[in-house]
Amino acid sequence: MKTERLQTVVLITASIGGLLMVYLLQRVNIGAFFNVEGTYYQFVINRSIRFVLNDFFVILLIYALFRQKKFVLFALLVQAAGLLFILLPYFLIKYYHPQYNGPLISFLHRLVINPLLMLLLIPAFYLQQSGRATR
Repeated sequence: MKTERLQTVVLITASIGGLLMVYLLQRVNIGAFFNVEGTYYQFVINRSIRFVLNDFFVILLIYALFRQKKFVLFALLVQAAGLLFILLPYFLIKYYHPQYNGPLISFLHRLVINPLLMLLLIPAFYLQQSGRATR
């Protein structure tokens, strides 16, 4: 029991530390590091890596908190949906309308930069788990 608790603390610390590192290193141009040509392609690489890393660390947090495979699998499905329905439209709007800076792109930008969608899963999973325990 004690090792499981220690493992949970280590996983939570690693996930929060990872999210903090992604935030602190947000200005690092990873696309330029890999010699990607063109500012748009560097932009796509940088945002994609940040999106995936943020989601990965929140999925790690979900695993540490709940230890249920079904919650992790659902979070992975939400991440895949986010890639398709949030990240891809964000890149398309940025590519075809680079000067547009309206409310739609601002909303998508916040969802890409911050793992808000994934963080909303934590209270949902908690309510599902606690609701099942009271029945």
